Amino acid sequence: MPPLTRWFIKSSFIALVAALVTRAAMAILPLMANGPAAAALAPVFLHLFMWGWVTQMIFGVVYWMFPKYSQQQPHGNETLWLATFWLFNSGLLLRVVGEPLHLLRPEALWAWLTVLAALLQWLAAIFFVVNTWGRVKGR
Repeated sequence: MPPLTRWFIKSSFIALVAALVTRAAMAILPLMANGPAAAALAPVFLHLFMWGWVTQMIFGVVYWMFPKYSQQQPHGNETLWLATFWLFNSGLLLRVVGEPLHLLRPEALWAWLTVLAALLQWLAAIFFVVNTWGRVKGR
């Protein structure tokens, strides 16, 4: 298994555990009269689960298992793949921090942090598609 695949897959496992912990916190916080905090964690749970776990697992498996792009570049552009990994995870981390803060304290700083997070994740998704498109081919 290539190192970058391991990075994607292990990061997806970390995101899954973080999503499960977040969901547990969402169940416990209302019992401690902190309903707004629980509600602010809902988008965090969604992003950790769907983007952090599911999407990142898909990225790792695609990098590893899809047909070769070419003999010289079996996975496509490696620099673009590394950018995909780091942009994706940076965006996810910023979103995990910024989105609940923006919901609880709607100051401009937190809104811009959420926008930056979304932009980083969007770029990572575009880089993934650009780098994978040429690997989807017939025999």
